[in-house]
Amino acid sequence: MYEITGSGALLGAVMGARAIPMFLLAPLSGVAAERYDRRRLMQASQGLAAAVSLSFGAALAAGVVSPWMLFAFTMLMGASNVMDRPARLTTAFELVARPDAVKAVALNTMGFSMMRILGPAAAGYLIGWFGAAGSFLIQGLLYGASALMVLMVVFPPRRVLHPGRSALAEMLEGLRFAAGNPRMRLLILLGALPYFLLVPVWGTLFPIYAKDIFQVGPQGLGVLLTAAGIGGTIGGLAANMLARAERQTLLQAVWIVVMAAAILGIAASQSFALAVGFSVLGGAAEMAHTASNMAMLQMSAPEEMRGRISSMTMLYPAMISVGAFLAGPLSDLLGVRGSSVAVAATAIGAMVVLYFVSPQLKEMRFR
Repeated sequence: MYEITGSGALLGAVMGARAIPMFLLAPLSGVAAERYDRRRLMQASQGLAAAVSLSFGAALAAGVVSPWMLFAFTMLMGASNVMDRPARLTTAFELVARPDAVKAVALNTMGFSMMRILGPAAAGYLIGWFGAAGSFLIQGLLYGASALMVLMVVFPPRRVLHPGRSALAEMLEGLRFAAGNPRMRLLILLGALPYFLLVPVWGTLFPIYAKDIFQVGPQGLGVLLTAAGIGGTIGGLAANMLARAERQTLLQAVWIVVMAAAILGIAASQSFALAVGFSVLGGAAEMAHTASNMAMLQMSAPEEMRGRISSMTMLYPAMISVGAFLAGPLSDLLGVRGSSVAVAATAIGAMVVLYFVSPQLKEMRFR
């Protein structure tokens, strides 16, 4: 977008557009995960991603890409992710025994974390060898292969839990349950808070640290982001090891504090190497927290609402875009170090308050 228009505002807008399908479609995707065959939903989502990537690669090759195409690409890929995620998460509970569910979610999270490390490097080489158009065409073929791989998974038979009910009625029922159940409210709050306050630091403030504070350029920015990805893999291992811990909600609060402490460490770092080390710690805390939160959300939900509740987690990445609108202006007002301290201190303060006012945080147990 920046290459085509030279506009920073349009660049921010196209990045923020990812949140639109997440906010609009997340409740519906949860209903779909319960009403329709999850294998076909995953195949459809990967098929849509393949078609969009191939079309965009063809447009790049033909030299006809325009700003509206970039918005369309971003929103269609966002819709593909929204369609895929609830079906994928709830499938884990169909394929493994309940006591192993946290481990299954942790392994899935580790997979995403590893791709945060390997994906950018692979894309860089693909763009160097085949150009941006070739990279998108290869990406489209890989999405198609992913859709075919779903055929290899053997799913247990499913039963229709609420025949004859409308999708709208089921969606509203799921939203009422999430808003009215104390366990759900707490878990969604614990899940969304770091995505709103802390995770935007990686995408919004890291470029400023790389350019203005440590003066390491785009290569240094890549190192910081890769460090967070490496930490994510470590965090997945930590979540796996702590899968049987009883007080998962209290553990999630601890991970939020650790993530905030890592951001405070980055803000205080006088050397780039030290900031990289804290980035690893922050990435580890983020992924360990996410794996625990997603598993507990599903384990705390009734079986007939599992898809609708898992769709709520699609709001988490959308909160990153919302949080970026907070982190960016704060960096102009307080400087990048000051804004980092502000969001980290707010997150720690929120966890302290929650610890004293929410009995559920201390009492909710793994079951």
